[in-house]
Amino acid sequence: MRRQYRISSSIRSVVFASAIVAGGYGVALAQTPGQPPDEHKPPVWNPTSTRTFELFPAGDVYPVYVADPHRPTTGLSEAFYTRIRIPDSSSPRTWLTAGGRFGVARFGSTVPGGRFWQVSIDAGLDAVFDAQLKNDAIGWDGNYGLTVTTATAASPLAFKVAVLHVSAHLGDEYDDRTDLSRINYTREEVALGTAWRFKPRWRAYGDVGIAYRMRSEGQERLRWQGGLEYEARPTVFSGRMAWYGALDLSALEERDWRLDTSLQGGLVTRIGGRAYRMFVQWYDGRAPIGQFTDYSEASLSLGLKVDF
Repeated sequence: MRRQYRISSSIRSVVFASAIVAGGYGVALAQTPGQPPDEHKPPVWNPTSTRTFELFPAGDVYPVYVADPHRPTTGLSEAFYTRIRIPDSSSPRTWLTAGGRFGVARFGSTVPGGRFWQVSIDAGLDAVFDAQLKNDAIGWDGNYGLTVTTATAASPLAFKVAVLHVSAHLGDEYDDRTDLSRINYTREEVALGTAWRFKPRWRAYGDVGIAYRMRSEGQERLRWQGGLEYEARPTVFSGRMAWYGALDLSALEERDWRLDTSLQGGLVTRIGGRAYRMFVQWYDGRAPIGQFTDYSEASLSLGLKVDF
């Protein structure tokens, strides 16, 4: 019992520490007292007169889906539930997430309207804690994958192909209290996405996932996702922040295509290719922890997060 508590506590500490480190990274982009001067040249090369190559680029030519509650990100939020279905759980719950999409390499063009390609790693850890029960860990998911994206300045369309993995785990304290067995929910899929920036501040997208490995009984191969996003001009706090809104819809074949809805809005500021968000989110759909995919819950969340 004591060993299990230490494991869960360490997971909580790692997530929280990672969130602090990642969240503070954008601020550290400017010179800070006590740090050595930034004398590094950017890791950018020009192999030819028309091509560029960049290591560890910030951001992506195909940005992450803002309101998607299942993607890797870094943040802290408090969720207040109007419908609870996970057994022996309560409201509110605390969500801690660490991770994101990290650019590895970007291949670009110096030709006006030329095509850009980017290779990125998606990685993250999502954990949920029951605030009414001594912050016991209910569960956590591990996510990782490889994403290739491409876009041009001359076209409103961008494209994505990714190989993604998610595996679900029960929290130790929750397991001890409920004797619920882990179902070994694991999903590995190929995801194909298309985004359409039909106006400078509007984007629509669609995404299809086809699973090639599943380890839990009842899982099915297909996943569908779509959404709409808007970001206003930065007029808040003298141009330092902007209002934004985002809608994400998703459905799984294994849930008989029950529609999961996420609606998010708030303030965003951008530093060094990262988006820092203060948000309010309404969500009605499957629990974002894979162990409880069969359960549909509804919640209102307040939080902070960083999109890489």
